[in-house]
Amino acid sequence: MASKVDAQKFDPIGTIQKLPNFNPTTVASAVAMTAPTAFITMVSGTAEMTTIGLPWDSFAGEICFIPTAAFTGATSGTASATAGKIGLAFTAVAARALFLVYEPTTQAWYPHY
Repeated sequence: MASKVDAQKFDPIGTIQKLPNFNPTTVASAVAMTAPTAFITMVSGTAEMTTIGLPWDSFAGEICFIPTAAFTGATSGTASATAGKIGLAFTAVAARALFLVYEPTTQAWYPHY
Protein backbone atom coordinates (compact mmCIF):
# COMPACT_ATOMS: atom_id res chain seq x y z
CA MET A 1 0.00 0.00 0.00
CA ALA A 2 1.08 3.56 -0.63
CA SER A 3 2.48 5.29 2.42
CA LYS A 4 0.49 8.18 3.84
CA VAL A 5 2.10 11.58 3.28
CA ASP A 6 1.32 14.98 4.72
CA ALA A 7 -1.89 15.96 2.91
CA GLN A 8 -0.98 19.64 3.20
CA LYS A 9 1.66 19.00 0.53
CA PHE A 10 -1.27 18.49 -1.85
CA ASP A 11 -3.05 21.78 -1.18
CA PRO A 12 -4.18 23.24 -4.52
CA ILE A 13 -2.16 26.03 -6.08
CA GLY A 14 -4.60 28.76 -4.99
CA THR A 15 -3.68 28.22 -1.34
CA ILE A 16 -0.59 29.27 0.55
CA GLN A 17 2.17 26.70 0.20
CA LYS A 18 5.43 27.13 2.06
CA LEU A 19 8.39 25.00 3.03
CA PRO A 20 8.66 22.40 4.44
CA ASN A 21 5.09 21.48 3.47
CA PHE A 22 5.58 22.53 -0.14
CA ASN A 23 8.54 20.61 -1.45
CA PRO A 24 8.48 19.83 -5.16
CA THR A 25 10.76 16.96 -6.10
CA THR A 26 12.21 15.74 -9.39
CA VAL A 27 11.62 12.14 -10.41
CA ALA A 28 12.43 10.26 -13.59
CA SER A 29 9.50 9.22 -15.76
CA ALA A 30 8.88 5.49 -15.74
CA VAL A 31 6.32 2.97 -16.96
CA ALA A 32 5.20 2.55 -13.33
CA MET A 33 5.58 6.11 -12.03
CA THR A 34 6.17 6.37 -8.29
CA ALA A 35 3.63 8.11 -6.07
CA PRO A 36 4.13 11.87 -5.95
CA THR A 37 5.10 13.29 -2.53
CA ALA A 38 3.82 16.83 -3.19
CA PHE A 39 1.22 18.47 -5.39
CA ILE A 40 3.92 19.63 -7.86
CA THR A 41 6.46 17.12 -9.18
CA MET A 42 9.19 17.86 -11.72
CA VAL A 43 9.45 14.90 -14.12
CA SER A 44 12.67 14.21 -16.00
CA GLY A 45 13.21 11.59 -18.66
CA THR A 46 11.21 10.41 -21.64
CA ALA A 47 9.92 7.00 -20.56
CA GLU A 48 6.26 6.24 -21.29
CA MET A 49 3.97 6.08 -18.23
CA THR A 50 1.17 3.54 -17.90
CA THR A 51 0.47 3.87 -14.16
CA ILE A 52 1.04 6.49 -11.46
CA GLY A 53 1.31 5.61 -7.79
CA LEU A 54 -1.27 6.92 -5.35
CA PRO A 55 0.01 9.35 -2.72
CA TRP A 56 -2.05 7.59 -0.02
CA ASP A 57 -4.89 5.10 0.36
CA SER A 58 -8.27 6.49 -0.73
CA PHE A 59 -6.63 9.39 -2.60
CA ALA A 60 -8.87 11.30 -5.00
CA GLY A 61 -7.72 14.55 -6.51
CA GLU A 62 -5.21 16.37 -8.64
CA ILE A 63 -1.44 16.45 -9.07
CA CYS A 64 0.78 18.62 -11.25
CA PHE A 65 3.71 17.35 -13.30
CA ILE A 66 6.22 19.78 -14.80
CA PRO A 67 8.17 17.84 -17.45
CA THR A 68 11.78 18.67 -18.23
CA ALA A 69 11.42 16.64 -21.45
CA ALA A 70 8.51 15.27 -23.47
CA PHE A 71 7.07 11.93 -22.39
CA THR A 72 3.83 10.07 -23.05
CA GLY A 73 1.11 8.47 -21.00
CA ALA A 74 -0.44 5.27 -22.38
CA THR A 75 -3.63 3.48 -21.37
CA SER A 76 -2.07 0.01 -21.39
CA GLY A 77 -1.42 -0.07 -17.62
CA THR A 78 -3.35 -2.02 -15.03
CA ALA A 79 -4.63 -0.34 -11.87
CA SER A 80 -3.76 -1.78 -8.46
CA ALA A 81 -4.36 -0.95 -4.81
CA THR A 82 -1.36 1.40 -4.89
CA ALA A 83 -1.42 2.82 -8.44
CA GLY A 84 -3.90 4.14 -10.96
CA LYS A 85 -3.82 3.50 -14.70
CA ILE A 86 -3.71 6.28 -17.30
CA GLY A 87 -7.32 6.91 -18.31
CA LEU A 88 -6.61 8.98 -21.43
CA ALA A 89 -3.43 8.88 -23.51
CA PHE A 90 -1.40 12.09 -23.45
CA THR A 91 1.89 13.64 -24.52
CA ALA A 92 3.54 15.81 -21.89
CA VAL A 93 5.27 18.90 -23.26
CA ALA A 94 8.59 20.03 -21.77
CA ALA A 95 8.23 23.04 -19.43
CA ARG A 96 4.39 23.00 -19.66
CA ALA A 97 2.54 22.06 -16.46
CA LEU A 98 0.45 18.93 -16.87
CA PHE A 99 -2.37 18.38 -14.39
CA LEU A 100 -3.71 14.88 -13.74
CA VAL A 101 -6.89 14.11 -11.83
CA TYR A 102 -7.28 10.72 -10.15
CA GLU A 103 -10.83 9.35 -10.15
CA PRO A 104 -11.06 6.40 -7.74
CA THR A 105 -14.14 4.69 -9.16
CA THR A 106 -12.38 4.17 -12.51
CA GLN A 107 -8.95 3.85 -10.84
CA ALA A 108 -7.56 6.15 -13.52
CA TRP A 109 -5.61 9.38 -13.94
CA TYR A 110 -7.06 11.86 -16.45
CA PRO A 111 -4.85 14.62 -17.90
CA HIS A 112 -5.73 18.24 -18.55
CA TYR A 113 -3.72 21.37 -19.29
